[in-house]
Amino acid sequence: MMKRGPLGALPQLSRNARRALVGVGALAFLNALALVAQAVALASVITTREGLPLLAVAILARAGLSWATESVAARAAAGAKEELRTQLLAKSFERGPGWIAGRGTAELSVLATKGLDALDAYFTRYLPALVTAVVVPPLVGAWILFTDWPSAVLIAVTVPLIPIFAALVGWYTEKRVQKAADVTELLSAQLLELLRALPVLTVFGRAKQQADAVRQLGEQHRKATMGTLKIAFLSALVLEIAASLSVALIAVGIGIRLVDGDMTLMTALVVLILAPECYLPLRAAGAAHHASEDGLEAVRRVAEAVTTDPHAGPPRAVRKYAGAPRTIGGRVLVSDLRVLRRGGFAPDGVSFDVRQGEVHRLEGASGAGKSTTFGVLLGFVEPTDGVVQVVGDIAYVPQKPAFAAATPRAELELTVPDAEDVEDVAREVAAEHLLDRRITDLSTGERQRVAVARALLRVRHGATVLLLDEPTAHLDPVTSRKVDKAIKRASETAAVVLASHRDKEATEDETVARVVTEETPEERPQRLPIPWKGAGLGILAALAGIALTALAAHLIARAAEMPPILTLSVLVVGVRTFALSKGVLRYVERLVTHHEAFKLATDLRAELWLRLVRTQRRDGLQRLVEDTDTVRDLVPRVLVPPVVAIGAGIGTTVLFAFIDPAAAVVLGGLLLAAGLVAPAVAVWTERRASTKLARGRREVARDTINALAAAPDLIAHDAHHRVLDRLHAADVDLAAQTRRQAFGTGAATAVVLLATGFAALACATTGNPVLGLVPLALAEPLAALPLAAQQRRALREATARLRFDAPERPEPARGKRIRLENVDVRWPGATEPTLRDLHLNVEPGTHVAVVGPSGSGKSTLFALLLGFLPPERGIVELPRATWCPQEPMLVSTTVRENLRMSGAHDDDALKDALRQACLPEWTDRLDTVIRPDQVSGGEAQRLALARALLHDADVVLLDEPTAHLDEPTARELLDRLRRDGRTVLHITHRPDEAAKADLVLDLGAPAYR
Repeated sequence: MMKRGPLGALPQLSRNARRALVGVGALAFLNALALVAQAVALASVITTREGLPLLAVAILARAGLSWATESVAARAAAGAKEELRTQLLAKSFERGPGWIAGRGTAELSVLATKGLDALDAYFTRYLPALVTAVVVPPLVGAWILFTDWPSAVLIAVTVPLIPIFAALVGWYTEKRVQKAADVTELLSAQLLELLRALPVLTVFGRAKQQADAVRQLGEQHRKATMGTLKIAFLSALVLEIAASLSVALIAVGIGIRLVDGDMTLMTALVVLILAPECYLPLRAAGAAHHASEDGLEAVRRVAEAVTTDPHAGPPRAVRKYAGAPRTIGGRVLVSDLRVLRRGGFAPDGVSFDVRQGEVHRLEGASGAGKSTTFGVLLGFVEPTDGVVQVVGDIAYVPQKPAFAAATPRAELELTVPDAEDVEDVAREVAAEHLLDRRITDLSTGERQRVAVARALLRVRHGATVLLLDEPTAHLDPVTSRKVDKAIKRASETAAVVLASHRDKEATEDETVARVVTEETPEERPQRLPIPWKGAGLGILAALAGIALTALAAHLIARAAEMPPILTLSVLVVGVRTFALSKGVLRYVERLVTHHEAFKLATDLRAELWLRLVRTQRRDGLQRLVEDTDTVRDLVPRVLVPPVVAIGAGIGTTVLFAFIDPAAAVVLGGLLLAAGLVAPAVAVWTERRASTKLARGRREVARDTINALAAAPDLIAHDAHHRVLDRLHAADVDLAAQTRRQAFGTGAATAVVLLATGFAALACATTGNPVLGLVPLALAEPLAALPLAAQQRRALREATARLRFDAPERPEPARGKRIRLENVDVRWPGATEPTLRDLHLNVEPGTHVAVVGPSGSGKSTLFALLLGFLPPERGIVELPRATWCPQEPMLVSTTVRENLRMSGAHDDDALKDALRQACLPEWTDRLDTVIRPDQVSGGEAQRLALARALLHDADVVLLDEPTAHLDEPTARELLDRLRRDGRTVLHITHRPDEAAKADLVLDLGAPAYR
């Protein structure tokens, strides 16, 4: 059972949270003393012109304490996030890939990044307000009790109403906050699924239609979040009204007693200054409660993940004896292994015993359980029955390798730190030229070679068990023979288990059609619309608060003259009116501003999707989620505060001009100085920490999702600890940037308090309570300016990433045949064309085998035919094409919905396509949800083929559709494709498949003729 209350499970999970409580508590105590000193000194200056030194010291003390509180809270937030993220990721890796897949990679990454980022608001806003609410009201209330017990009694009666209202609203909003968090994680997961399928959606002509789906997802997120915010802001409204009316009642009561001569003006001013401070911390805690709910909800989910969860599945239990002496060698013993899968056993009774120096080949049809066997050997899958024993450290090459580093060299160094033979190992598998390229630039075959090099490097450095799941499934014959020889050499010191569909493994090349462009489009920051409705309401709310202070001060000043009580009735009504209107206006302003921000984010997300459709960028998830959320969150914080501050400053200066022009000049000058100096100080002292912080958070988010996606590879090679260390180091750097930002924000806040405090000091010498008290009310609208200045650059960068240039590409001429004349094709950013002076004329109905070694341009040809790459020059005539990619690009939904990505089809058509793709057993599984651990590589590939065959097109582009199929199934599949009647372009490196084609297009050396 997770702990409830304002702190939740934080104290148990975070030492930083415990330290923050102590530090903020001590600062709150000192702040209470400074408040009392400032109130007494200010009242003394107004009434007797004495106490100026004490007032100046109190103002300086409050500014310094505010600065310190900001720094302590930000340090605690950074430290707590670092602790919780480390715990969450460590526990995720401990529980293994199955648990990660069950929770969802996108959902976990969102929880570890954006979810925990909600703790910033918790520590910097809610926790200081909460601790201050515990410390300040009793101390200030005690002073009021000492000077004016009737006011203290009224405060004692009304103050408890605020936490009662806060608790009632908090209980009501708890489930809504959980629902909003669910919707946020679901949004990220669904956007990830859409991006995964973006290339095939583009080919099937359905990508642009998904802009409506993206907009609908944004609307669902907006409605869920706004539903929570309405209640949260309603609680702030109730607290604001309760506090304002209470202060108004105290002011009226003081005025009546002044008229009766029962108290002095100085005492009345001290009470009037201190009374709001009894309510302000409670009100601030209530207003920030929704921020705390977001943070505590993230903490609750982290606590659930890091504690025992009976529904989380078994923990990862790798059956290996890593400490075995090297002289023993490696061994893999499997006896009668059975794993229940989709109502049957796969594998079903597998047995083998492999020792050092031996190679065992796992053979069988697609779906027979070869990859599941590897999962058992790695400890990722619990066997239903049988005995499994692995002796020695493991090196592993998965069917679909994943990487946590940016380049192959970095990946190899991550696997074996300080290895000096990285280039030698890469040379063994013809991958030395790939070492310094970006992982995201590599095709499937190139990634496969890097994965093999990674495993061989492990063997060189002590691993004695080598597991390979079709390691040469995407390599040409020349390269595959090199890899075979390297594996044979590795078997001299390791027990090797190799999954294969063929007698001779490794007969294919890396021919994935690169469907993405990794160029960096020109990104220009564009102006965002200011939420003028929200800003206007913010000005009115700020002016209402200032008017409340001014009328209350004027009421006391008039009451001190002891006029007839009826002459004060208008002022009494005015005080109550502005007390109510301030809260109402603030509530409406928050709703309107956030509604405008969410609507803007939804529109930007839909526009961004269309840009991604045109550019096929790979970093779409970060842009669709991270950057749009950044814009949504920063628009109210960056664009609205300057407008509100300017409006409130002008309104107050005009008011002072009617009362005392000299005071108006002083106030206007100090406000202008605060409005210019405070943001400048914030920006200067932080040294662009806000921008670096935003960039660092994006990098941590990217590295987190990469690490979770590559969990099987990392855990198998025991490299996840190093990834965690690297993420921890990034968190430490983020914490440093956070402290630097907080230092700047705190310094700027101190400037604001100094400016408003000394404005009050200067104006108090006039003896007019209105002029002496009103400047203090301006601290709230001015305090938002420093953070707005700090985050302005981050907002501009996020906007630029959302609105990068993505011009529409002209549609190529359409016909029934493929015609290319003098065509040059270049990848964006490449120094020279990949294909030069290409000529091709394919008549309808022709079966073309496209062959060639790695790098010969097969990927580029398919990208051209699919419309992902425009020709640099030449004549191009292309028919409508459908595509079966090398990466199946299936999404986590039903078989029916995956097949319908190619268009609207009835179930009979879907079943016919499944039979044509050699999946007759799947015709009764249309409602089966596709999950990575339930579909083999060959089954996924054939599902993608069935989806492609359903699309109404003249040309079928096949990118190694038989890569993971056994020989009989592969022959039957190709025979059916030849009877389809449509033009077929088939990338292959199997001589037997190329020999049966009508035309062979060799883009490289004539190795197949």
